Amino acid sequence: MSSKKCGKSKFISEDIKDLMNESQFLKDSPLTKKTIKRAKPDNLVDDGPQINQIGNKKRKIEADIEASTQSRQKILDVMDQQLISRKKSNENLFKCLSDLISQLESDHTVMKENEQKLEQLTAALNKCIQQATVAHKQILKALKEIHDSFMKQCDEMQSEHKAETNQLADELAEDIKKLQQKLVLDTKRSGWEAMRRTIFHAMQNDF
Repeated sequence: MSSKKCGKSKFISEDIKDLMNESQFLKDSPLTKKTIKRAKPDNLVDDGPQINQIGNKKRKIEADIEASTQSRQKILDVMDQQLISRKKSNENLFKCLSDLISQLESDHTVMKENEQKLEQLTAALNKCIQQATVAHKQILKALKEIHDSFMKQCDEMQSEHKAETNQLADELAEDIKKLQQKLVLDTKRSGWEAMRRTIFHAMQNDF
């Protein structure tokens, strides 16, 4: 990144120098004008006023050169300040973008980790639900088997109790019938015995 910035600054500086060299103001400056060779006059004349005029022109040229040099230097200083300011702005922008990219990468990493944790948690939860469903199904099946077995035993026991009750009722009815018959016979016997004794006593009294 630094090599690119240096190359860019050098390129801009060269453009500025080319711009300054190609400017109309600098072209028109006395420095850029070609020296015109003056032809020597054939006849010698008084060079006093001409020398003064040349001196004035020289001083004016030097003043123009100094003014143009100062103006050019000021322009270069302003351009350098602008380049420095632009470089700082670019560096700040680059730093902000780098920080933003780093933050986004960090956030992306955290999000991926959270996604993996969520997937693991979801898988564990699904596994627990499946295990609970299987256990509930087994318990329900066992309870149904117990219920069916209990109902079957109740039906069998009820049938046995009913059979035993019927048998006992038959036996009791038979015993009651026999007892009734015995009582009838005993009653008859007692009656006949009492009658016989009465008759016997009556016969004894008659005799």
